[in-house]
Amino acid sequence: MPTEISAKKLLLMPAALVVVGTALAGCGSDEGFKGVAEAAGLATTPQQSKAFVREARPTDLEYVPIGSSVTRAAPRKPVEDYKKIEAGLDAKQKANEAAGNTAKALGATPPPEPAKIPQN
Repeated sequence: MPTEISAKKLLLMPAALVVVGTALAGCGSDEGFKGVAEAAGLATTPQQSKAFVREARPTDLEYVPIGSSVTRAAPRKPVEDYKKIEAGLDAKQKANEAAGNTAKALGATPPPEPAKIPQN
């Protein structure tokens, strides 16, 4: 009986290799693999973007290739804008410190006393 099972396995092995080889030969390029995957139900097809996405994307994307010397002109903010931002951050820091001090004062509890060990 064990020889029959192993003989069946030996006969199925070349057939499986032929099927796998044929499938891989059809997948020689990305298009071939995608076609096989779509036919098997394993691949998804790209959907059209939603309207708000299409409206938000620029029509002409200005990509700069890696390693190129092409630069884009970026508008600089005036120094006054940075000073306004810094003043706003300083004001927020002072407000946070004041709120923290108020919270400490309202919820102040005495520190815990050390544990008392009974003496024999």
